[in-house]
Amino acid sequence: MSIYDRDYYKQETNPNWGQSPHEQTFQPGQGIPPVVKWLLIINIAVYVITTLFLGNVPFFSHVARNSMGYMIGHKPSGFDLWFGLYNPNFIGRFAFWQLITYQFLHGGFWHLFFNMFSLYMIGKFVERQIGSNAFLKLYLIGGVFAGMINVLTNMYSGLPTVGASGSICAIVAAFGLMNPNARIGILILFIPVFMKAKTFVYVFAIITILMAVGGGGNVAHMAHLGGLVFGWLYAYNKWGIGSLINGSGSTVSYASGGLFSGMKRKMGFGPRVYKGEEFEDANFKDVHSSGNWDSRIDNILDKMSQHGIHSLTDEEWELLDKHKRGKL
Repeated sequence: MSIYDRDYYKQETNPNWGQSPHEQTFQPGQGIPPVVKWLLIINIAVYVITTLFLGNVPFFSHVARNSMGYMIGHKPSGFDLWFGLYNPNFIGRFAFWQLITYQFLHGGFWHLFFNMFSLYMIGKFVERQIGSNAFLKLYLIGGVFAGMINVLTNMYSGLPTVGASGSICAIVAAFGLMNPNARIGILILFIPVFMKAKTFVYVFAIITILMAVGGGGNVAHMAHLGGLVFGWLYAYNKWGIGSLINGSGSTVSYASGGLFSGMKRKMGFGPRVYKGEEFEDANFKDVHSSGNWDSRIDNILDKMSQHGIHSLTDEEWELLDKHKRGKL
C-alpha cells in the first residue's frame, strides 16, 4: 500500500472521504433513508389503525366498566396485553413476539411524535453511516435488549410496556459515541442549548439513571437505559456486538476511547501519545522513498487509520520512533 491508497490522501480530491454523515453536506434530493422511512410509516400506521379501532372493537378498548355498563376507569386493552411487553403474558404464556411488537405501539400522540421525531432527526445520519441492514438490526436488537432489561427490573409490573424509546435510545447513543464532536441542539425551558453529541449521551444517561432510581410515573426508564447501554456496546464493539450488527467484512469504524479515557491518560495510565516534530506544511506532498521502507510501518499506519492513534502498543510506538530517527 502506498500513500496514495490512504484515507488522508484521498481526502484531497474528495472532501467527504472518511467523514461522519453529520459532517457531510446532504442534498435535499437524497430524501429519507429506506429503513428510517419504513419505520416511520409502520409506527404511524399502527397508531392510526389502533386509534380507529379504539371505539369500535372491544379488543382495542381502554375503558373499564362495571356490571351496569358505567365507565369506572381505564385499563390496558387486550391488544396492548398481547402485543405490548406485558410480563404475565411474556413470561407466563411465552409471548416472546412481544419483544418486537412492543416497539411499534405507542401510548398516545405525543409519545409517538417525540419518538418518531428523534428517529427522523438522528436515525437518518446513523443509517447513512453504518448502512441500512446494520441500522435495522441495531434498531430492532437494541429494542429487544431494552425490553429484556425492563422485564428483568420490573418483573412484577402489572402494566404493559409500549413504545420505540428503547430502540431510539440505542440509535442516539450509537450516534453520539461514534460522532462525539457533532453538535446536538435541545430545548430546555424553551431555550436552545447546544452541546457535543457525546456529552449529550452521557448527560442523558445520568438523568435516566437518576429517574430510574427515583421511580414514579408511567415512563419505562429502565428500557431507556437498556437502549443507551446497547448503543454503547455497539459503538465500542463490546462483547462483539458491533461485529454482530455490522457483519463480517464491514468497514465501519468503531468509537475509540471511553468515558474515563481522558482521565486515565492524565493520570498516566492510558496509552502513550506520540509527540513528533511539527511539519512546516501539512499540504499533500509526493513521497520519495529511500528504498529502505519497513513493511511494519505500513501495518502500524493501517492500524492507526482503522482504530485510532490510541490503539498502538508500546512496541509499535517504539518502532515509529526509531523510524522517525532513521534507525530502522
